[in-house]
Amino acid sequence: MNNRNGTGSMDQSQDKIGEKLDERIDSIKEQVKGLVDRGEQRAAAIKNRAIEVKDEAFSKGNAVLDQVTGYIKSNPLKAVGIAFGAGYIGMRLFRR
Repeated sequence: MNNRNGTGSMDQSQDKIGEKLDERIDSIKEQVKGLVDRGEQRAAAIKNRAIEVKDEAFSKGNAVLDQVTGYIKSNPLKAVGIAFGAGYIGMRLFRR
């Protein structure tokens, strides 16, 4: 419906501008949602990799600990001698 003062075409152009603005806002929302989703996927991948690295480090650490424990049990005098030597060298280094 057109008004006598010519505002009818102005209302239509404002409606078109409003529709375009709404479309642009929806487009921006979708882009941001996509960015957030990709960020979440990357964060999950990094978290999973960190867990794998931690598990691997614990596994290797336990294997080394088992080896050292086995060496100490099979060579107790050598182990005490090595510990004494390391302590003596450490004391000499830190005394200065």
